[in-house]
Amino acid sequence: MSKKTPYDNSDEHCEMWFRVKHVSLGIHVADTLDEVKSFAFECFDRLDHNRNGFLSRTELMEAVTDERWGIRERSYICFLLRRLNDIAEAYSEEWHCAQTDGVSRTDIQEYFGHVRTRLGTQQRPVR
Repeated sequence: MSKKTPYDNSDEHCEMWFRVKHVSLGIHVADTLDEVKSFAFECFDRLDHNRNGFLSRTELMEAVTDERWGIRERSYICFLLRRLNDIAEAYSEEWHCAQTDGVSRTDIQEYFGHVRTRLGTQQRPVR
């Protein structure tokens, strides 16, 4: 019995990735970004086991190899790990934060704000 890696490309995982709740007739960048942002916050909340509003690099490294996470979630975790510094720099917390090697929920919110600004789309609330 082989252990699945975080980059498992089996048919089962590929099918899970492409399974969607609705079918779009086209791409609207603002809507797509809202969907990604909603997914990001949902995953963040599920990853934040101690509910401190912060995900450390260590927590993310452990999660990316955890087989309980699906391929979409692990792709997102890999994204967080690759962009950790950029996301963390998106917002400077007003309080001294002892944990610096990771991202807060606010960092992610501000990062999406910067992305939206770069795309020139109008900010819309997460659904």
